[in-house]
Amino acid sequence: MLGEETAAVLDNLKIAFISYRQMYMGIRDEDGNIAVGTHHLRKSDLRTLYLDVVHELFHVKQHMEDSDYFHREHMKFMRDRRLYYVSPIEVPAYEHTVREAERIGLTREEIVEYLRMGEPPERTFRTFLKKMEIDAKAGAPGGGQKLPVRINRSPRISLYPLVDYFKGLDKAPAVRSLFGEKTETFVKSVMVEFVDSPFGSIFPSEDGHLVASIGYVKSGSLKSIYLDILLCLNLLKHLSEGDLSFDPEHGFGQNEVIVESYKAMVEEARRMKMTETEISEHLQLPRFLMSQAKYARFVHDLGLA
Repeated sequence: MLGEETAAVLDNLKIAFISYRQMYMGIRDEDGNIAVGTHHLRKSDLRTLYLDVVHELFHVKQHMEDSDYFHREHMKFMRDRRLYYVSPIEVPAYEHTVREAERIGLTREEIVEYLRMGEPPERTFRTFLKKMEIDAKAGAPGGGQKLPVRINRSPRISLYPLVDYFKGLDKAPAVRSLFGEKTETFVKSVMVEFVDSPFGSIFPSEDGHLVASIGYVKSGSLKSIYLDILLCLNLLKHLSEGDLSFDPEHGFGQNEVIVESYKAMVEEARRMKMTETEISEHLQLPRFLMSQAKYARFVHDLGLA
């Protein structure tokens, strides 16, 4: 795939870790490096991790060849996930990955499961599978190969006190109403991880700290940052009390605690006289994670148009 450039590319390639359970692995559009979810790295099957690396290295090559084209195509399906399985950058990357999956001994059923991301439209997914031309005899006895790599599954994450960067939170009425007399103690205990992310967002990790996009913190509006932190503090409070699960099987729309936390954010935004359009900008993450139907139901549950 990378030919004679393999060693040089791998020597210069960097990895950014993101502590979010629903983050798996992806190409960093702005610089062509790789981003990896820490939960995925720690918990996922080794063959899945290896195939993800193979897939992302194909994207690294695409990015090297034409970064502008890669960016345009990447943003198309980031705005509309229905385009993912017909993307001209994703289809060839998956064809390459499927050939490697067959070589290391995955069965057809295992390959199909690997290729299914979320809840794709069935007709689109069937068409995509035909393009993959998966060997019906894949995974036959004797066809498996030992993985050619070793994977370090203990990422190092740097954390910083939230109050060093977001001052005055313990004085905000909405925060004090959430924690009462424990406000100052709780807020001082919260740590934050800063990441280079294309998403302008702040969200809680499954490990109990916040993850903040560096670009968003530097250039986002103070109102937006405040509302996102308020949402996260709601979620962290529930997480500390043991009544919040980050299990992807219980997504945003199905988790009552998450819905109630978003409702609290919406209420504070309205108190600040923000428009419905401004408020909806804070729903980028659930919009990305959900199907259109589930997202519409989620927005309705929040009382938004």
